[in-house]
Amino acid sequence: MSSPNYDPRTHDLITYHDAVAKFSDGSDTPRDYLERCLERIDAIENEVMAWEILNRDAAREAAEEAGARYKAGAPLSLVDGMPIGIKDLIETVDMPTEYGSELFKGHQPIRDAASVNALRKGGAVIIGKTVTVTFGGGDPARTRNPHDTPRTPGGSSSGTAAAVGGGTIPGALGTHARGSTIRPASFCGSYALKATFGALNRQGVFSAAQSMDHLGIFGGDLSDVWIMSRHISKHGGGDPGYPGLHGADRPPAPRRPARLIRLETAGWDQTDDATKATFEDFIGSLTDKGVEIFGRADDPSIEAYEQVFADMPELWRSLYRFEFQWPMLQYKERYPDQIPPRLLMGLKEAEGLSQAEYREALNRRVRIRDLHRQLALRADAFITLSSPGPGPVGMDQGSAVFNEGSSVVGMPSLSLPLLAVDNVPVGIQILGQFDEDERLTAVGRWLAEEHFGR
Repeated sequence: MSSPNYDPRTHDLITYHDAVAKFSDGSDTPRDYLERCLERIDAIENEVMAWEILNRDAAREAAEEAGARYKAGAPLSLVDGMPIGIKDLIETVDMPTEYGSELFKGHQPIRDAASVNALRKGGAVIIGKTVTVTFGGGDPARTRNPHDTPRTPGGSSSGTAAAVGGGTIPGALGTHARGSTIRPASFCGSYALKATFGALNRQGVFSAAQSMDHLGIFGGDLSDVWIMSRHISKHGGGDPGYPGLHGADRPPAPRRPARLIRLETAGWDQTDDATKATFEDFIGSLTDKGVEIFGRADDPSIEAYEQVFADMPELWRSLYRFEFQWPMLQYKERYPDQIPPRLLMGLKEAEGLSQAEYREALNRRVRIRDLHRQLALRADAFITLSSPGPGPVGMDQGSAVFNEGSSVVGMPSLSLPLLAVDNVPVGIQILGQFDEDERLTAVGRWLAEEHFGR
């Protein structure tokens, strides 16, 4: 895998929603589908290292049970029989949840996270736990990029993104506080949704930054991403106090955007020339199709929004450093040798943050949310890159600069694996209005289908 030849038009991602008809007519079964996933996992796992644990026996049993339901014409839900991986920051009752830390080696929860419980009750096949970095913010883990193993797969949802982007499973759960869904999806060539903040229940998920953490949904296409997301919300709810992601159970039809707002954010200056050129070509293809694209040079209000985004990395750090002190300070005090250098550095930076500074950061976020809410009324979506380029060579996790805005502000964002630079993936990111995840998914489906000529 050190000679990449990735082409987003031909890369073989696995999808599930279009397989279920064969389960009903008997020409395929969930068990056979699962076995094909396991074969794909086994073919690349020694190099990619996406999994902490594979619960093969339990997965096979669940797939057999799903097959019996399809044979009887009584599937439980649209995710019945779907093999799904779970990031190892998310509690599972039948597998250890170790948070990427030796402190929790062998830790066995007595419950499923709300999201896992919802999927399991719908008949989903929980296949295993994917690799994460320590507490979602530590030093890089062992997982490699499935398209070019010398490159990073991205941030803390690296195992999840590599498993889906590597074409081994149709769906998986990750998390996101900075860039841990959109960035690894970009590097690994997966579709992914970071829903509106609060739209997907996080109970049972390790959280380092309560006001910015999100559940991330990865899939082989946007139909599977939507089906998983909607099922979790319908049967597990949103976060307490939030109504949850809403819409139809089935994915929305593709929606052609009339207008898109192009964002550069603080990331454009960090973007390499090849990625800039590829993105410009993509934007040009949209204008050729009659989509109106306007940006900072076209409207003073967009320029004002760009100026706000230029300060987003600093605002993100203020919020994250203040919030992640619990429980990290206790872990540091009791087990100082078990805390990775990156987290120790963050704790050091947090020492100088006052409650007044945190309050001001929260007030700034309120103002930015109001600005976003007003600007989002003027277009179908915002469009930018998911990352400043491909995953860099080495195990540095890469920059999350294009992702910090949606993490802080909480609007929905999607990464679409539509581009290739240096023969490896780079994602297109679209962002939407608060609570309009369904509409954003519809726009994303149109962009993908038009780009691939489907």
